[in-house]
Amino acid sequence: MKQGVSEMKRVDLDKLDLLTLSILVSLYENKSATHVSKILDVPASKISRCLQTARSIFGDELFIRRKYGLVPNDFASKVYPIAKEIIDCSKQFNRVNSAELQHNRHFELIIPGMIAASYPRALMNVIKEHNKDIHINVSSWNNHSLESVTNDPNCIVMCWCKAPEEILRFDQKLQVEVLTTMKRVYLLNGKKHPILKQNITLETIAAYPYINTFIGIQAPILNPFQEYCQVKDLSLNTEMTITSESSLFDYLSDCQSLALTPYKAVYDMLDGNSDLHACQLSEFECNRLFEVVEPSKLVLVTHVGADNEATAWLKQQIRELTHGLM
Repeated sequence: MKQGVSEMKRVDLDKLDLLTLSILVSLYENKSATHVSKILDVPASKISRCLQTARSIFGDELFIRRKYGLVPNDFASKVYPIAKEIIDCSKQFNRVNSAELQHNRHFELIIPGMIAASYPRALMNVIKEHNKDIHINVSSWNNHSLESVTNDPNCIVMCWCKAPEEILRFDQKLQVEVLTTMKRVYLLNGKKHPILKQNITLETIAAYPYINTFIGIQAPILNPFQEYCQVKDLSLNTEMTITSESSLFDYLSDCQSLALTPYKAVYDMLDGNSDLHACQLSEFECNRLFEVVEPSKLVLVTHVGADNEATAWLKQQIRELTHGLM
């Protein structure tokens, strides 16, 4: 680990604290300071100060500000895996005082970035309501998240996939439970988008630049709409992938791009004061889509050894919240 840092630049480790590293990791994964502030429950001003400290320590900008968020540069891509390893190791200190696994009350919850604000808020309300001594650390799904749950019995992952077999191929020992099959689709676009003056169909949607909001299990894979366009030989310009809801909202507010999401929780975030328009795709168009491709599934992934009372309670709350939020 030390060798990796020294290859980039000699770092004054005395000035580098865990909060700053946590913020760097979360900014890299979420691309939005606003989103990171919600996830880590850290004021935006503190996020800004820690980022400035990191830039000073590393002697590099690390992130480039774009309209839709903070984009990590090449140097940040080298720092990220090292910082991620340090943060993952540091979380083990939460468990030092636990003689047995069933006494543990600290959990790592990894969920898709598009619902990384809705779920933790609802889950914490339930934990407080039941007066449970349970602590959760929330992070957004990335391509390394399955490794986390494989190595940590107290890691709970929610992710999108086409079939549970995809995850079991990664590790047969993982426990995979389908929370819901997402057969509803929501269209997101700016309030002045020209598609609002047309009939909204799969074909008219494909005519505009498309923002992907999915990340695959291991490698990038086609989401249902991309797969539909491929099967039907529809030309689709996938402009980019944005998996943070705040970055997505910022980007869509005044451009010609649009996005589709299966998450009702994202649709529910928008109100009349927003610069965005959201609508549920008609049942007819959804049927057309899912007659051709398999709908995506939201699954719960846990370690085979996660069989204690606290884990069981937390999983049950996630199941119940899913019915309300999805």
